Amino acid sequence: MCRQSGDCGDMTIELTTRAAAHALADYLRRCGCGVVPVDDHVLEVWPPQRSQTLREARIEIEAYLRVWQAMHPNEQVTIAPEVRDSSVD
Repeated sequence: MCRQSGDCGDMTIELTTRAAAHALADYLRRCGCGVVPVDDHVLEVWPPQRSQTLREARIEIEAYLRVWQAMHPNEQVTIAPEVRDSSVD
C-alpha cells in the first residue's frame, strides 16, 4: 500500500480555522483521499490509490484543493513544504 511507504504524494495542509479543517477533511474523503487530523488546524492527506506516480498524486490533491478553495474563497490553505529524509539521499 502506498501509504505505508510514505513516498506517495502525502501532504501536510494547514488551515486557519478548525471548521475549515473539518470541512476540507470531509471534502477530501469524499474525493477518495486519505485524511488524518494532526491537530485542529492541520491535516495529513494522501491521494486515492488510483494515482500512479508521486507527481500525479500531488497534482490530484492540488486539484482537489483548488476546487475546495474556489468553493470556500474566505479560507486560507497552506501546504507545508516537502521534507526530504536525508538518509535516503
